Amino acid sequence: MTNDHRKTVLKLAAKVLQDSSLKRKVSNRVYELIEKDLRKQRERSRNY
Repeated sequence: MTNDHRKTVLKLAAKVLQDSSLKRKVSNRVYELIEKDLRKQRERSRNY
């Protein structure tokens, strides 16, 4: 990760932490992605 990229991520993270609505959106999206990943893992494990 480049220094510029790191700075951008840190600024965005600070913004999210200060805004409860953004925090909720990010949390919900992370939850959706984890659910999706778990479903795919279950599907793959059934195929073995």
